[in-house]
Amino acid sequence: MIDEAFLPFGDMVDKILNIPGATITDDVNGIHSYIYEIEIGTPVELDISVDENGKVRIGSVPPLYRVNSSFRPSYHSITIKAEKYTPPEHGE
Repeated sequence: MIDEAFLPFGDMVDKILNIPGATITDDVNGIHSYIYEIEIGTPVELDISVDENGKVRIGSVPPLYRVNSSFRPSYHSITIKAEKYTPPEHGE
């Protein structure tokens, strides 16, 4: 079971890539702006567990805290690059 403070990893990716204003239009001035590609890098804490059916569950959360001590939590770094997919016009 994933720690309740963590999101399932897929949910975190969905939230990062949900960009409000990815399309900006101004029909009066004939201006259109679209985001087709994005790359985001971030530190992340992971919670990896195996459920009772043997399925691996990955939870993720931005680092929750920074503590000065002789032992630091291990942070991971993740880079997500997403491109808008446009299917071929004739199914080729």
